[in-house]
Amino acid sequence: MQYPERFSNLPAYAFPRLRALLDAHAPGGEVTHMSIGEPRHPAPAWVGDVMAEHIHEFQIYPPNDGTPELLAAISAWLNWRYDVTTDPETQIMALNGTREGLFNASVALCPEVKNGRRPLVLMPNPFYQVYAVAALAMGAEPAYVPATQETGFLPDFAGLPPEMLDRTAIVYVCSPANPQGAVASADYWRTLLDLAERHDFRIFADECYSEIYRDARPTGAMQVAQEMAEEQPNKYFYADQYNNPANWQAHYETTGPEIWNQSLGG
Repeated sequence: MQYPERFSNLPAYAFPRLRALLDAHAPGGEVTHMSIGEPRHPAPAWVGDVMAEHIHEFQIYPPNDGTPELLAAISAWLNWRYDVTTDPETQIMALNGTREGLFNASVALCPEVKNGRRPLVLMPNPFYQVYAVAALAMGAEPAYVPATQETGFLPDFAGLPPEMLDRTAIVYVCSPANPQGAVASADYWRTLLDLAERHDFRIFADECYSEIYRDARPTGAMQVAQEMAEEQPNKYFYADQYNNPANWQAHYETTGPEIWNQSLGG
C-alpha cells in the first residue's frame, strides 16, 4: 500500500523537540506542564448551572455558522478590544478551535499557482504545525522564516528577497508568538500589510494569545488594517458594511427583490 509523502519531511513541533532535550534531565522541583495548553483550573461554578439550564438544547446540532447571539457577541468584543467594526453575518465564523480555521482558510484561499510557479506559504520558525500541514496539503511550499533574537523573535518578512515575496500566497503570523512570547508592534503590522499589498499575498494573523500580556494590550492586525485604510483611503480598502450607506441601499434594491422573486411573492 502506498502512502502520501507530502508530510514526510515535516519538522517536529517545537515542544516535542524541547521535550526530547529535557527528558534526560531530572526536574529540580514539581513539574509544570506548559506544552499542550490544557486547562488546569476548575471551571467557575456558574458554568455548570448555565449548562444544566440549557441541557435540552444539546439534542440538536447548532448552526454551522454559529448562533446569531454568539456572532454578535464576538463582533461586539472585537469592537471593544480593537475598536474595529465587523458584520457578524458575513465577517465572522464560529470554529471549534483556531487550528480548524487556520487550516481551512488555506484550503479556501491558497491558489494552485502564483505568478506561474508553485506558491510559497511563509511562516515563523518555530511555528505551529498546522501552518506547514496546511501549506503542504494545498500543494504549496512552506517556507520557514527564522524568528530569532536578531529579528526580535518575530520573522523578518521585509528582509526576504522580492522574488520570494512575489511567489508568496499566504503569510502566517502568530502574535503574541508561541513559544517565544514576542508581540508584533503596530509598525510591524504596518510593514507586513504594506508588503502584502505590494506583493499580493494574504495574511493569516493567528492572535489566539492576544489576552496574555503584562502591561500594554497587544496590537491587532485588524486594528492596524483599519487605521491604514482610514489614513490612505485611495490606497487601502477596509470592508465596513455597518458604516457604509451603500450596503443597506444595495440590499434594498437587490436582495429584497431577489428574495421576493425566489419565494414567488409568498
